[in-house]
Amino acid sequence: MLTEGVSLIDSRSDRVVMEPNPTYWNPARRPTVRIVYDNVIGKDEGIKSVAAGDGRVDVVFDLTPAEAKSFPDSAHGKIQTKKAKTILTGVFNENRPASPWRNPEARRALNLAIDQAFVLEHGAHGYGTVIPAFIQPGRYGADPDMKPMPHDPEGAKRTLDGLGLGGRELVFVASPAWKGVVDAIDQCLAKVGMGCHFVSAKDEPPAEFDVKLEWYFDWTPQYPVACVHREFFGRDATLRQGPEDPKFDALYEKLLHTPETETEGVVREVERYLQDEAKALFLYSPFTLFAVSDRVEFTPYDTCMSELAETRIKG
Repeated sequence: MLTEGVSLIDSRSDRVVMEPNPTYWNPARRPTVRIVYDNVIGKDEGIKSVAAGDGRVDVVFDLTPAEAKSFPDSAHGKIQTKKAKTILTGVFNENRPASPWRNPEARRALNLAIDQAFVLEHGAHGYGTVIPAFIQPGRYGADPDMKPMPHDPEGAKRTLDGLGLGGRELVFVASPAWKGVVDAIDQCLAKVGMGCHFVSAKDEPPAEFDVKLEWYFDWTPQYPVACVHREFFGRDATLRQGPEDPKFDALYEKLLHTPETETEGVVREVERYLQDEAKALFLYSPFTLFAVSDRVEFTPYDTCMSELAETRIKG
């Protein structure tokens, strides 16, 4: 991908240099600036460079919400956001023996106990969008009539207590970057007489964990079936997260054999089924975050990746 728009890639131990290719076949996408991708300057140092305006770094990719929140007021740079094709969701551990999360009532009750807006604001400093299921509102396959699950702590407590789950301390496995999200979830669970504690995904998770926070692609029209749906539920997936689900498999089969003009309607059926069965702990869609110098006009590509070849930088 890098070679299409450049005439020279100078790859050394510390950096990749991309020179403009004046003979690139597509004039509308012909590069005009020289770009150096530095592999030595650390993220923290790069963020400080953007804020200080010292000219060493113009764009830092993939900031965490905490890094973006702590970016200082600066006349030389800013935090730039992009709605990426990703979701942050909780995967219930249904595979352990006698897992209570095989019960859709329990899964739904835990969803009702979580205030998604609170988790987004206090766990991710507002950098994201609350979602009703797996597809972001406005994207292909999203059902405009679907709403995020309501926050109903009283109803959640009644159900969880009735199922014998009241008072439990749940184990949440997550990347260290999402610890703030787990802490916010813990505050929500406290209101229903429960709690949770964080286990780093870098460690070996205990067999008895309850929920694992995962970051996934949402639906994309390039594939006949939603990637995230396949990873969770599709029968040919390598990472089926729960027990066999004949109802979902029937929807999956229907989607595979639906004419392209009718595919979106079936995808919406899948989305509604996932929410009705509370197949996951629905949270939000994170923003992709960048620290950007005012020396450049930076436009990230509409993706969850931060590949330099997919951006526009005008010097």
